[in-house]
Amino acid sequence: MRYISWVLIFLAINSHFVQAQTPERPLILPMQAPPGIDTWLLGQPYGNTTGAYNFGTAWYSAGQGLHFGIDFSMPCQTPLVAVADGTVVHVDNFGYGSRPHNLLIRHDALGLISLYGHLFTTPDLVVGQVVTQGQFVGYSGDPDSTCESRPHFHYELRSLDYLTTYNPVPYMDANWHSMALIGSFGGELFQQDLYNARRWMSLDDQPNVNFGGARLNAYALSSPPAGGIRPPTNTDLFRELPPLTEATTVTLKQIGYDNCCHEYWWHPTQSDIFYTVDGSPGQLAAVFTWSAESGTMTGSEGAAPAKLLSPDGTLETMFINNIMTIRRLSDGAAWTILAGAGSNLPGISADNTRLVWWQQSSVVPPGQDAPEAQLFISTIDGQNVQQIMQTPGVNARWLDNTRLLISVSQRPNTSLMVFDTATNEAFTLGTWYRIRGVTIAPGGGRILFYLASQPDPTLNGVYTMPTQRDAVPEKLAWFGGWRWRDANSVYYVPFDPTTDMHQLRFYDFLTNTDIALTDPAETPFTIMNGKWEVSPDGRWIAFHNAFTRNLSLLEIR
Repeated sequence: MRYISWVLIFLAINSHFVQAQTPERPLILPMQAPPGIDTWLLGQPYGNTTGAYNFGTAWYSAGQGLHFGIDFSMPCQTPLVAVADGTVVHVDNFGYGSRPHNLLIRHDALGLISLYGHLFTTPDLVVGQVVTQGQFVGYSGDPDSTCESRPHFHYELRSLDYLTTYNPVPYMDANWHSMALIGSFGGELFQQDLYNARRWMSLDDQPNVNFGGARLNAYALSSPPAGGIRPPTNTDLFRELPPLTEATTVTLKQIGYDNCCHEYWWHPTQSDIFYTVDGSPGQLAAVFTWSAESGTMTGSEGAAPAKLLSPDGTLETMFINNIMTIRRLSDGAAWTILAGAGSNLPGISADNTRLVWWQQSSVVPPGQDAPEAQLFISTIDGQNVQQIMQTPGVNARWLDNTRLLISVSQRPNTSLMVFDTATNEAFTLGTWYRIRGVTIAPGGGRILFYLASQPDPTLNGVYTMPTQRDAVPEKLAWFGGWRWRDANSVYYVPFDPTTDMHQLRFYDFLTNTDIALTDPAETPFTIMNGKWEVSPDGRWIAFHNAFTRNLSLLEIR
């Protein structure tokens, strides 16, 4: 491992959809159809997930606080198949959890047991029955038995004595990094232990779980902050860049080494600067500054975690003695915001003049009804507090200097509305069944989201719409993972589960221009964990490359 002189140590398709296995990856995926917007998507991976960290005590205490299976998001009654030859050993044995119905298959030749959880009905199988790889074994369901609450399929891979679970990813021949590009239940995949910043931060690097053992993720300090505390995600400041053309060139370069760095983000206004979190085991990680142009580390911002900043990076929000506090970085001036118990940190408007936050009666695990919540705004100094809404499942993000995008989720539907804090005028953009992946363009003039597994399959797809009254959603011709380039364009990576070789494309909403920026044969790369970040000038993309397991940059000119 290399050192820095002035600061810390730096540190497929199977027969039903043609998937080949190898001796190292002997299992096929447990779904009959391939992944996609019409079938199923990766939900929560195995292991050290943010969901398990936040709700480990409530849901996963017996499993050392980790998510000891993989959740695949899909509508009820999606057909499931045997991952390998085996013998049925349990049907609806709720000593293993995963209600309302479950199934366990023993794979003696592999020394493994598969658990199929949250099934729709009791499988039409009997104990002792032999099944073959790819054979239909049941239908997916919903742990809440509603098929509207949170329909998904939970798969576990256990030892023959049932006491240990393994990460299924290394055993299954599937293109996991492509599946991770889109479809997560939301947010970061994994919780970072700031005293061991590189451990358990990728899909294939996760520990075995020994039931009844001590909690593995009882971290003294970690990131990201809990959902009930963290501020709403900032909308990037408005930017409008020259459109790209077929003559655009893309260059790939590796800048990290030694498996660095899993957490990274760009300075909000200075496009050459980005940050990483890294450190050696047993020591508190630090926030490091890098130059994209030189590809080198240039300094340190001090100990992790990263500061929670305003859209322009000049103000910091934090809790001090459980009191919401805002600090101006230029001179250290700080002021407190009076808010009730259960309040999250406030979001700051684009011009640093207004705050938004919500206060809810409790934090509940997914699948339970959202608690009553109140939405507040104030001036930046915490004065002129105004309650603008009270309803379960409400939250908000700033679109620009005065407008909020308000979301109200009442399962299975979510409504989006725009509220102008300067005029108190509001209008509804629309209401959607299980809307996902809502992101806001720089400057707040447009949103992008996707719909999957809709009751009407013709509605499945990626949509964009302006944040204006009477705007109509426009369904796009592509599906994939995206990041905003500027107010009117995105970079996207097409969703292709047949390969882990990724391609970067450019799409302009004003002209419907769609350009391939890379050729996988000439510029091979794989975005790890579905995480990638674009610089403010659109010139750079930072990502952890699964090929090299190091931080890399794509330069777009």
